[in-house]
Order: sequence, then C-alpha cells, then structure tokens
Amino acid sequence: SNVHSSRSHTIFQLLVESNKADSRGMLFRGKLNLCDLAGSEKIFKEDSMSAHHLLELKSINLSLSCLGKVIQHLAQGKKSSFIPYRDSKLTRLLQDSLGGNTKTSLIATVSPLLDHTDETISTLKFADRAK
Repeated sequence: SNVHSSRSHTIFQLLVESNKADSRGMLFRGKLNLCDLAGSEKIFKEDSMSAHHLLELKSINLSLSCLGKVIQHLAQGKKSSFIPYRDSKLTRLLQDSLGGNTKTSLIATVSPLLDHTDETISTLKFADRAK
C-alpha cells in the first residue's frame, strides 16, 4: 500500500499450513489473497495533475492492464500458452492464485453516480472479461 496516496492496490495474504503430516507425509497448505484493486482512471489533459499523480495513474493502469492480459490468456485455456505473470508486480504476487488448482472470486464495486459512468463501465467490462 502507498502511505502518501489512496490510489494504490492493497493485497492481504493469509497463509495457513497444517503442522501434522498426513499418512503420506504431506502437509496441507492454503493461501487466501484479499485484494483491493485501485480503479483505473482516465488522464485528462485539461486537469492540472502533478507529475507524481500522473506516474501513479500510469502505474495503476499498467498493472490493471497486465492483470487483464493474464486473465485473458487464462480464459483461453491453452495449456502451452505463455502467461505473462511477470509483466507486473501485481500479477506476479497473484500468480499462484490465478491459475492452476485455485478458486478465485471477483467482486466489482461500482458507483451509481452519473459522474462515474466511464469508470463504472470500465469496471464492469473488466469483471466480464474475468469470468
């Protein structure tokens, strides 16, 4: 998380591991990722934004774009296809939760305000691609 801004992704990871092995000597392990993803924002040229703010927006948009690409590759279901997990820190952190033997849920939160129509549509399109 970013201490200086509310525009950041937050990931809470909970790792659980059994302390007793089963009859085959295997330990059971589980991971729960709770992610609050910052929404993508459009950059308006007429708005006066600081260079730091523009850099934040660019970074957030890039990581969401990379996550979208990973989801798109996984949705195609081709086992031999290269999945671009290493294209962002976000996808790298979530790699073992996105593919393989996992269960993943996505909750998309949107605003009913007309001022936020573009962001709402963008969020819904992202969620639709992730199914």
